[in-house]
Amino acid sequence: MRGFTYASDPPDLNFDEIDQLLDNQFEEKNNQIDAIYEAYSKAIDDAFKGASKKISVHWPKDIRLPSKSIWVGYAQDLKTRSFVNYKKGEVIIETKIKDNNIKNANKNIHQMARSLSSNNNSDIVKLDVFSKELKNNLAKTDINLKEPKPDKYNTLKLLIPENTKIKDSKIASFTKVMQKVTKTPEIGKTDTKTAQKKRDNLPKKQTKNAITQETVLNTTQNIKSGVKLELIKKGQDAILRMSIKFVNNYQKILMEENFDDVKRFSTKYNVPVSIILAIIETESSFNPRAVSAVPAFGLMQLVPKTAGVDAHNYVHGEKRIVSPDFLFDETNNLQLGTAYFKLLQSRYLRKIKDPQSRFYCAVASYNTGIGNLAKTFIKDKNLSKAALKINNMTPEQVYQYLIVNLPAQETKNYLKKIVSRKAKYEHFDS
Repeated sequence: MRGFTYASDPPDLNFDEIDQLLDNQFEEKNNQIDAIYEAYSKAIDDAFKGASKKISVHWPKDIRLPSKSIWVGYAQDLKTRSFVNYKKGEVIIETKIKDNNIKNANKNIHQMARSLSSNNNSDIVKLDVFSKELKNNLAKTDINLKEPKPDKYNTLKLLIPENTKIKDSKIASFTKVMQKVTKTPEIGKTDTKTAQKKRDNLPKKQTKNAITQETVLNTTQNIKSGVKLELIKKGQDAILRMSIKFVNNYQKILMEENFDDVKRFSTKYNVPVSIILAIIETESSFNPRAVSAVPAFGLMQLVPKTAGVDAHNYVHGEKRIVSPDFLFDETNNLQLGTAYFKLLQSRYLRKIKDPQSRFYCAVASYNTGIGNLAKTFIKDKNLSKAALKINNMTPEQVYQYLIVNLPAQETKNYLKKIVSRKAKYEHFDS
């Protein structure tokens, strides 16, 4: 039995005693996983809180952290940040303007752009405030998570145009505008305590507007490179913001970067390429550092305790919780995500006879869990009983039943999207 060893040969046992021994060992391993994940989950929660607290010092009421389709990075001083939107196909970089110094703010913008376009993925990791907080939290515990191999090539480099420079004459015009609108010290020069005191003296509604309302003071654009620069007044702050459009066909580039792995794991685990690509697009919009509140991580949005543990056990013969960085690695994520979908179809849902019905149920389970899938059909989590009901329905009836009766609208929409997007990628299955 892989995963269990003895210091010496076990005493002679009958079959019942052996079964009991194995049951005890499995229970002990599961208890260990639960204990590790409890500490791990707290570390993740504390990382979100810790990162938010640090960011709020410079961006009060405007705290931004990574999500499923948008990765967020911050410079070391937290005053310059970037939003990489994989769904819209653009990068937004913004920085606080200090002492009306547009030139220095523009320098900070381009330093961030260079980091995003670096060859080495480690430069991206350095910008990830949440990831750094989590590593610090885990370092204070005795949790030993599986980590990824050394850093890979930064695929974001392929998506950002090489020339993001705005002409110096345009930058000079921004400086003139700043000089006109900053005759009082409130914009761009007011220190944090003074600004907070002014906000505290405003009525609540006015306070909210003073912080969140934006006014574009000046804008310029490089049409050829798809780069736009804006000077923005936001509450008491002056902000320089650059928007950069991804290169044409950026999703194709992202798909091609990982296609060899997709094809390899498709063959290994007998999951069509079209399903894998549909899941990636729906889960993360091809964002390798996707994070959701569940929390789930990476291209195929794996939850470490459930799908992550099950898939790792299936692939490597060991129940183990892996780190977010392990799941941010595209190869690791694609292998475990594809293996987990294989598990859903071939193990958990194996009693569903029709392959198309099984596919619909596997897709729903990938999003909401196998227990919730069973409850959709029979009001409890008994998969065997649910399979009996499903086997008396046609695939189309199963699909329509799920669309009507799944408890979460998110899962209904998820099923529709996967079915639609699978059709888009089916030419890769031949």
